[in-house]
Amino acid sequence: MRIIGPEPESASETRQADEVNGPGEVNARPTRRGNLVLAESDPIVATDLIEAAAEIGIETTWCRDGAEALLAVGAELPNVLVIATHTDTVDTPRISAAVRNRSDLPILVGATAGEEELARMALASGASAVISRPYDINAIAPFALDSNGYSPHEQSVFTAGPIQVDRRGYETRVRGNFVQLTQRELELLVFLIVQRGSVASSEEISTAVWGHPAHTNTVAVHVKRLREKLGADPEHGEYIRTIRGAGYRLAPSICA
Repeated sequence: MRIIGPEPESASETRQADEVNGPGEVNARPTRRGNLVLAESDPIVATDLIEAAAEIGIETTWCRDGAEALLAVGAELPNVLVIATHTDTVDTPRISAAVRNRSDLPILVGATAGEEELARMALASGASAVISRPYDINAIAPFALDSNGYSPHEQSVFTAGPIQVDRRGYETRVRGNFVQLTQRELELLVFLIVQRGSVASSEEISTAVWGHPAHTNTVAVHVKRLREKLGADPEHGEYIRTIRGAGYRLAPSICA
């Protein structure tokens, strides 16, 4: 566990933090299987989640306010951001909007009874879902666990016709021209390239790219944005084709 921000002020808070990951800790932990950033001011609520996550191999970066959480998202590249409806320095809707403007990172908002309006504001600003707080690790784990992956780890450059994706360098080019994609858009494109023209269903795409089944509309929105960014080709037409009732595939002419 990483703690970002001032050292705990109370003895009990210090004890809780040390129990999770204190100096000289020798308790064996499962192999790291994922990571998350947590924005939570309550040390008891935070510690409960941190311990539950560690039990299944999920590493937590704990931030006590919104500004720290925004910094951590950029530095740690987590699989998911979990934020309470009430945060200091930067409020939850502004955190959600700032993160959503630059990535497709799942954002889970922890809400208690009576916080429905704040939760709705966060959703309107870009949060992905609202979950109960105190947190249930079972609601968070599907987002926090690393994806099983769908391409060989040793391969970093993927090509289909005039499209070239450097997955390791997060760079995409179409006919030599740089195209700015979000992380999810890039992963989606790589997945379609790997299929070599075969049709992939929305469920297959969401499981491969998000690591868990997502709403069909989520996949459709990302495909639409990706298609718009790639543009149409005078020779091949639209690079991404929709197969009604089945899913999506790349244009066969660029997969030969």
